[in-house]
Amino acid sequence: MPQGKEEQTTQLVEILRSIVHDQLVHIDNLALMFSGGLDSATLAVIARKKCNLTLYTAGFEGSHDLEWVRECASIIDLPIVEIILDKEDIVKSIESVVKTHDMTNPKWMSTFVGFDIVLSKIKEKQVMCGQGADELFGGYKKYNELEDPDSRMAIDIKELVELEMPEYMRMAGNYDKILLAPFLDERLRAFAANLPLEMKINDSGNKFILREAAKMLGVPGMMADKPKKAMQYGSGISKAIKHYLKNSEIDLQTLIESYKI
Repeated sequence: MPQGKEEQTTQLVEILRSIVHDQLVHIDNLALMFSGGLDSATLAVIARKKCNLTLYTAGFEGSHDLEWVRECASIIDLPIVEIILDKEDIVKSIESVVKTHDMTNPKWMSTFVGFDIVLSKIKEKQVMCGQGADELFGGYKKYNELEDPDSRMAIDIKELVELEMPEYMRMAGNYDKILLAPFLDERLRAFAANLPLEMKINDSGNKFILREAAKMLGVPGMMADKPKKAMQYGSGISKAIKHYLKNSEIDLQTLIESYKI
């Protein structure tokens, strides 16, 4: 790795450590929403040195995420709470997301359902999530197809910070939880905004610098290098919502409107 890239990666490691350590001051017990992917694994290896860390994952039996995290949790030797889903959980959660949390954006529904289910099962007060890493470091495949991916990433991170994340925080508050999102810290956002595109997306794949930083931090290569589906897909939640809508012969917007009556 050329020296410039190594220096930038080392800088990212230190920023990540500083942010997580700052967020965990006076926190003894922490829950981490864990998928076994790059983002949550990176947070896990940092946070485990500062507090008692428990991993939480949700998925249908046989789903990608559930099978994968069992192997990952064993390798990094951390306790994990598995939330085994069934289709009734999904239906109840959609209603909860609309009625209890007053969230009605269909575009966000599958992700919010995942958060709702996991937050309802977590016993710790503080909960950490990996939101923001894909928007900062070019993690979504759609960025590879754009002429100016940096501009799209800037739009996406702005939407996440200003519109979507406050809803996640409010949902956590409804469960008497405090949601921590290290990747959305201003220090990390400023660092990512000044990175050249090739440090995010290049011939080796997406989120290049974050993968290199993760390895420096001690994330096993199987987790640092593995392409990862978003939580709502890997857990089977998005598929379950689609099946329910198809079997009920209703679209998501209509279902949402029915809960608002």
